[in-house]
Amino acid sequence: MSLCGILPVNKPPGITSHDVVQKLREILSIKRIGHTGTLDPQASGVLLACVGKATKVVQFLVEYDKEYEARIRLGVTTETYDGEGKITRIIRDIKVSSEQIRKTIDSFKGKIWQIPPPYSAIRYKGKKLYQYARADEQPKKTKKRKVEIKDIKILKMDLPDIELKVSCSKGTYVRSLANDLGERLGCGAHLFSLCRTRVGPFRLQETWGLNQIANFQHQGKIQDVLIPVEKALAHLPSVVVKKDFVKKVKQGVGLTPSFVLLVQEKFEPNRLIAIKDNKNKIIAIGQAKSWAKNFLNPDSKEKLFEYVRVI
Repeated sequence: MSLCGILPVNKPPGITSHDVVQKLREILSIKRIGHTGTLDPQASGVLLACVGKATKVVQFLVEYDKEYEARIRLGVTTETYDGEGKITRIIRDIKVSSEQIRKTIDSFKGKIWQIPPPYSAIRYKGKKLYQYARADEQPKKTKKRKVEIKDIKILKMDLPDIELKVSCSKGTYVRSLANDLGERLGCGAHLFSLCRTRVGPFRLQETWGLNQIANFQHQGKIQDVLIPVEKALAHLPSVVVKKDFVKKVKQGVGLTPSFVLLVQEKFEPNRLIAIKDNKNKIIAIGQAKSWAKNFLNPDSKEKLFEYVRVI
């Protein structure tokens, strides 16, 4: 039986997310592995690896919000906004109060605009930003990105270090958050260390280290720890179809009420939904083009569903 599912990995610091995928390919003897939500090399924590056919749902898992524990060091600014880059400024006498720090940190809560770090994988005019930075050539204009800091709390304050817990939307750079905090305080700052503690419903406590994964594989128990695609996408409303429609899905045949067995949750038009077979396995993901009630209405003439991905 070929492996298929989501593998929550505890990425160690010091290697890239791509390195983790390469190691998993060696351990599991399978090439078809991808990951969602890249972590910087020095960061650790939750990295979701998609194995086998589960690679087809990568694009839907990146939508999850994230949670981090970050250690930020005030008084030192770097090119990369973290400890890996060249130091550009040092302020030894940090004249900011604890209350000023608290108020400034609170000011980041909500929807904000961020400029990605110069050393990042964001593309600009066909090149990644880190390619410009390494060539000492900055793009003329780096686009700001709107992200959301859903919650931000101080875990510990031992100046010049501050430890934060940050809950945020996809696309948020905690490195940029650290740099922006330093700018607002006027003393500069950089991200000293970072651990991703949650990706959507997947928490750090539920991840596996690479050595543990290797042991599972050696014991023939790896499929037992792979999370089914259906559980990983449980947040999506779903529609169950009749058995004779399953093959038609692979042919891209349009869905009509005559093929629908059950609508499991209510949803509105334009909502991303999952199509399941009569065994409750996801066979396609796409966008609802009508209200949920019309999927069961034999008189409905509206277009019901638009394919995004066939699983």
